[in-house]
Amino acid sequence: MPEKVTRREFLRTSLLALAAPGLLVSCAKEAEKRVVNFFNWSKYIGKDTLPRFLRESGVSVNYEEFADEEEMTAKLRSGARGYDLIVAADYQIPRLKASNLIDPIPQGVLFNQGNIDPQFRNTPYDPDNAYSVPYLWGTTGIAYNKNKVPQTPSSWEALWDEKQSGKISMLDNARDCISMALLLKGYPEDTTDERQLEQAKQLLLAQKPLVRQYSSATYIDGLVAGELTLAMAWSGDALQARRENPQIDYVIPREGSFMWADNLCLVRGSRHREDALKLVDYLIRKDVAAEIANTVRYASPNAAARPLLDPALLKDPRVFPLAAVKTRLRFHALLDPDTTQLWNELWSDVKVS
Repeated sequence: MPEKVTRREFLRTSLLALAAPGLLVSCAKEAEKRVVNFFNWSKYIGKDTLPRFLRESGVSVNYEEFADEEEMTAKLRSGARGYDLIVAADYQIPRLKASNLIDPIPQGVLFNQGNIDPQFRNTPYDPDNAYSVPYLWGTTGIAYNKNKVPQTPSSWEALWDEKQSGKISMLDNARDCISMALLLKGYPEDTTDERQLEQAKQLLLAQKPLVRQYSSATYIDGLVAGELTLAMAWSGDALQARRENPQIDYVIPREGSFMWADNLCLVRGSRHREDALKLVDYLIRKDVAAEIANTVRYASPNAAARPLLDPALLKDPRVFPLAAVKTRLRFHALLDPDTTQLWNELWSDVKVS
């Protein structure tokens, strides 16, 4: 059975037997060693990706994982030192840039940058491609157990189905949950209208008694085990669950949803800049990008890698949505710092109430 690989699950895995928990302490000991400290979603990489990089370049990679993007941002904001390279969601890029947490990507040093699909270049979150290099992309939708849900969920309202009470999982992610509630209410995602945000909050509070868990980490296990029948999910995670439980499927609701791109970014003032750039260039090499996508079951923004993708993955509309579905997908809106804080407070209120 293939190894399960989750995007958000916080595990203690480190690759190459290079222990991450001692990352900051170990930096001093590794001062003379060629190394890159890479902070990424858990197991969001191919099984042989980093060992092969070591063999080819002689550069080791300390691979540390985070549970969610807020954890990653908070750690950088707290002044944690030692990270060279991070993976950040599209809508985080402006905030990381404004906070001086990431550095520009030097121009002309990434030989494989031309592999990136044009639709992921010159994006609203990084108009000049100055701070980010696309890594993987996916969608947010509903994962469900076909044996235990009578009908294919067609609306986000399925996550309010009282018949599934106690078997519903929601992502522990303010952006996805509040955006979805605003979408159901018919309000724009970037609204600053407090009445509209309050209505979104009340909608989420009304759902809460039905929710078994808010988690971006363990819902795949719950789906596989049959403990969860419905879950707000990320596309690749749902397909990883399906690999172990064929009754799991994934849909984009009719109201639409969100697509996102995760990006490689250089941490401000990182110590191992040259080797970090070597790693970035390696990760966007077509064969490497294909290996990663084939493993984690997320879509690759690497156009040159597409011919090397698993044909089943390439043809799967849950991974690469059909044109009709793509019209219902959008990138998350870019929120200003005050609105972001408001969202974080709203989400905290929902979770602690």
